[in-house]
Amino acid sequence: MRAVLVLWLVLECSRGVRAARSARQAPSARYTFYRSMGPPRGWGSPTTGETRRVFGGQSAELATYPPTCVLLDRYWTARCSGAVVSPRWALTAAHCVSPHIAYVKYNSRHPTSPEGDVATVHYLYRHPGYKVVQEDEGRGIDVTLLNHDVGLVRTRRDMVLAKEPVLEPLRAMRLYNPVDLKQEDVEVLGFGRTERSSLGEELFSVRLRMVPCDRASWFHCMCAIAQTTAPGPRSARGVCSGDSGGPVLYHGAQIGVTSMGPTECSAERIDPPEGATSVFTALYNYADLVNATIADTEAALRMQRINTASCITVSHNVVLLMPLAVLVMPVRPISEKSDIRATANFGKSQALRTTSRSPG
Repeated sequence: MRAVLVLWLVLECSRGVRAARSARQAPSARYTFYRSMGPPRGWGSPTTGETRRVFGGQSAELATYPPTCVLLDRYWTARCSGAVVSPRWALTAAHCVSPHIAYVKYNSRHPTSPEGDVATVHYLYRHPGYKVVQEDEGRGIDVTLLNHDVGLVRTRRDMVLAKEPVLEPLRAMRLYNPVDLKQEDVEVLGFGRTERSSLGEELFSVRLRMVPCDRASWFHCMCAIAQTTAPGPRSARGVCSGDSGGPVLYHGAQIGVTSMGPTECSAERIDPPEGATSVFTALYNYADLVNATIADTEAALRMQRINTASCITVSHNVVLLMPLAVLVMPVRPISEKSDIRATANFGKSQALRTTSRSPG
């Protein structure tokens, strides 16, 4: 009898340990990309398109981070946020890269207002290893895998910022490794609107605290929770203030781009579970890749302007066809180890063109 009792106690303890381990490993929320979150039924106008609705945070001035920009489609609807990192280049998330992107608006905190400047999109770049898997694990559709959510937008003309950032963006992304920033506060910027926004979308910011991510399958990602003194579940609303592709700042340096948030952010009266996070892609491991892409592409286009009469094949396998200026780039798989080494760059990734006009 005693032996049976001991065996029963051992089994119960084992079951309890497994349950506790599962509880620690189970994500506290389901996640999706911010720009896939449409407005709740009955909110907003059909003419506003898939308007990004934000909670928590506060309206931000452009001086907070002057390179902040918004990516617009041909109907001038905000599709994603981004940041100007070079005169003709804006950095965003890979899931924002699509043929719908037509313009980059900068020097403005309101995407639809007359203020600010606009540059036409020339080429769009996405990391060749970008991959996302969404599946139902019993609680509804969730992003279970996210790899290399980094993209670039090249414009047809220079984007001149009204005010230069304190830190040069391409160098700043090398300053801080997010692995060393646990429990540090970051500032997240992005475009969105609330019910009180009279001019449509505007620039918002929120301060979050860095914590470990729920999933190891989110590659080169970092996560953050809302910081507030207000008790109760409503405090979790702060993680809904980001926007796809928007900059994540630490001491004035952009260290990431915003990728995802809890699915509850799209609901009007449902709060994210306590402990839910915003999910960002860290730039530290992509700094060399981004710099090489910009440098190599600009060199290729300088060659193109010198030899405008013929088809030119440049050293990194980019074929520029005149006069249609269709950019053809082979898709080459890239391993997790080789993506950060590299001589390889976005120029060897998928590139999407938004128009067929010859380059200017």
